[in-house]
Amino acid sequence: MQRGAAAERFFSDDEAFQRIARAAAEYPGAKLYVGGNAALIGQKLATHPDLMVLLCGPVGPKLHELLDEQIVVPPDSLQETDEYHLILEYKAGEQWGSTQAPQANRFIFSHDVSNGEMSSLETFVASLEEFEPDLVILSGLHMMEGQGRELWEERLKEAVAAISDIPKDIPIHLELASMTDKDYMNSIMQEVMPIVSSIGLNEQELLFLSQAAEGPHADLASWKGIPDVGRVSDILFWILEEHGRSDLSSEADLTRIHFHTLAYHILATVDGFWGNQAAAVMAGARVASRQACGLQSVDVSKVELKAPLEFNSSHTEPQEKLSLNPAEPVTVWRRGNVTFHLTPVLVCKQPLRTVGLGDAITAEGLVYSEFKTEQPF
Repeated sequence: MQRGAAAERFFSDDEAFQRIARAAAEYPGAKLYVGGNAALIGQKLATHPDLMVLLCGPVGPKLHELLDEQIVVPPDSLQETDEYHLILEYKAGEQWGSTQAPQANRFIFSHDVSNGEMSSLETFVASLEEFEPDLVILSGLHMMEGQGRELWEERLKEAVAAISDIPKDIPIHLELASMTDKDYMNSIMQEVMPIVSSIGLNEQELLFLSQAAEGPHADLASWKGIPDVGRVSDILFWILEEHGRSDLSSEADLTRIHFHTLAYHILATVDGFWGNQAAAVMAGARVASRQACGLQSVDVSKVELKAPLEFNSSHTEPQEKLSLNPAEPVTVWRRGNVTFHLTPVLVCKQPLRTVGLGDAITAEGLVYSEFKTEQPF
């Protein structure tokens, strides 16, 4: 809260969590919403009338009732009780004790054992052949962190085997979330990232990823204010070099990273694998403004520009001086055979909710992205 950073943690005491959840549910004005990264991404995809979504995850009766009718849930994913995630939302300037939040954000906690154990992995694998997807989105790996090393090591191997069986012409996107275990993050980097086509993450996850693997700018304890574009660019480029296919002789599949922070978004792609990047990154920024303000279209009186007007393409050499152009709201630069598309976000001055924004950004960005099945060699 002191840094205004989004965070999510597993609450290990089941009995205490159930007491907190009951108290929250009985609180006057308490509201239930669709929760979980996969369900939220599915809900946003389902706003496009020509898309059908298969949701494989533990789905209780209340969640099933709240889901869009375009979302199909396999029978084996249905369970008798719902899993609850508690969201503590706070506004810019709000105080908790001596701590004051510099910007609006949220803290999420849950005792979600079903997702934590990836109980729907086998159902997901079994459903793919019949559903014949054009895109696969994976999320919730962060939930396993709270289950202990023995479980996540075993389930991660099983997840890798399942992902490896998906045909190569189907793009796979991995949505990351808040984590604290460097060993676990390293395992995801080494085992999962090279076999997916795309990843999505925010500034906290990006910096922690670099810290876990001692990558660029790992000596930074945290971002101070708006993350420096040059440093972000360095880490994105390093990920595609180390765990992706920026070298075309590499056998890795990772060719796309969608990065989002409050003030701006960047889409980094290896040349020749993706198209329509400008529209994709703009779509993500647009939905962030709309959803945060709870509006169907952007109201300029309710938003503000926080992105830097000038920035560098890298914090180190070679460095290119870049600036925002209001007439062309996407700034483009290249490093090697990786192209970066940056667009500012019209930041909602008084957001109604921040939870689910990253999932909405990811969904919109993917809808507008073109995956090229005929790839360069």
